[in-house]
Amino acid sequence: MNENAGLPTELIHKNEKKYFWLVLSISMLIYIVLALSIVGIVVLVLLMLVSLFFNALMIGNIRSNAVKISPDQFPEIFGKAGELCRKMQIDKIPDIYVQQSGGMLNAFATRFFGRNMVVIYAEIFELYGTNEEEELNFVLAHELAHIKRNHLTKQMLILPAMWIPGVAELYLRACEYTCDRYAAYYTENSAAAKNSLTMLAIGKQLYLHVNKEHYMKQLNEEKGFIVWLSQVLSTHPPLPKRIDEIGLFFGEKEKALIEPNKMKIIWLLVSIAIFGFGAILSAGIYYFANTGLLIDLMDDYEDAEYYEDEGYYEEEIEISPFIQAVVNGEIEQVAAMIAEGEDVHQEDYYGNTVLDWAVKSGDAKMVELLLESGADANYESSYGMTALMTAAEMGDPEMVKLLVESGGDPNYQEYSGLTALTYAIQSSDMETVQTLLDLGADPSLIDSEGMNAYMIAIQAGKREIAELLKYDN
Repeated sequence: MNENAGLPTELIHKNEKKYFWLVLSISMLIYIVLALSIVGIVVLVLLMLVSLFFNALMIGNIRSNAVKISPDQFPEIFGKAGELCRKMQIDKIPDIYVQQSGGMLNAFATRFFGRNMVVIYAEIFELYGTNEEEELNFVLAHELAHIKRNHLTKQMLILPAMWIPGVAELYLRACEYTCDRYAAYYTENSAAAKNSLTMLAIGKQLYLHVNKEHYMKQLNEEKGFIVWLSQVLSTHPPLPKRIDEIGLFFGEKEKALIEPNKMKIIWLLVSIAIFGFGAILSAGIYYFANTGLLIDLMDDYEDAEYYEDEGYYEEEIEISPFIQAVVNGEIEQVAAMIAEGEDVHQEDYYGNTVLDWAVKSGDAKMVELLLESGADANYESSYGMTALMTAAEMGDPEMVKLLVESGGDPNYQEYSGLTALTYAIQSSDMETVQTLLDLGADPSLIDSEGMNAYMIAIQAGKREIAELLKYDN
């Protein structure tokens, strides 16, 4: 995988936030319409209760019959789940179950009364103990990403929009792209990610024989109304698109193999005409039309940015000249800009400080300049990390030493109790861990889950590091 592609704060697909606000706005309008009458309120409550009831039955069946992953049941997978949760900063490992599926290859995440759950179908879980465990790890990481991004909680907010065919699916497909990125990044294996998606298409026995490039280009030849409509109404993007998008995002190729879909506003008109859901929607449309809201909404839909293909156009995010100069290693330019008043704690769109970028670039001279100019090595960015934590996560012992010698606190704990030593464990770099210990990092510090560094290393499956911490502890 291209190590420079897809930093943790850049994994969210650009359409996810945009479509969430669109779908949420539609849902709020429907909620308002239904709340205007007693009948509407009753209908809304009944629909929610029915949805909750069937979800509860499904959860009950899973908990009664499926096999729960635990430290005593498939401990290696439980340890991998803990490692992924730690990397994604998920506070608690969700309940993970394996369930027979009649040969179906699938997995899903769900939530019931605040309790997260991941269910992996047995056909996928049978990769356990084989040479294809990385593909299983991708599936697990993908479902954990749904939990990390709070997709399960948000679905209750957008429930009314899900009654309108083709609307909520915009957002749900963007969520799948995001989770694919998260899973490929945190498992550090984009090849396994693409293998897993190919496996969903053709099965465990044949996926290695598939020509992936031809499979992706195949989608360009599949045209027609039914093909198009099935994609519009699907909660998941076509598998070839997902495979193509992973390769593109991680810099494995310069452009997408799959051509953009040119179908635009017609999908909304056709899907509503075919699947109009009766009086509630009609009343809502009538209300919106009389208040002018529908006209504004349709104008927004006609804006081309809502209908560009979902996977291959990067959102334009402005990078400040100061951050760009730091990234490019322009020492003299950076010094001049600081002298002119640039903030040495300036952050980019994703919460990375200029010092973070200098650390990620491995530019010791730039780091020294920023520190000498007033940058605080213990400054916690809006992303929740200090520059020392960034260096530890990168597995850069020399940078760690420089930052500690410049005032960085090796025992500083961010909001969830993680320290630079915690991030060094995640990097799997023994030298970085040893350097922090030599510089005074305390392995006995407890995080918000009541775990110290030794326990974290054990849960993450870092046995050599765990032995080092056990001795030091």
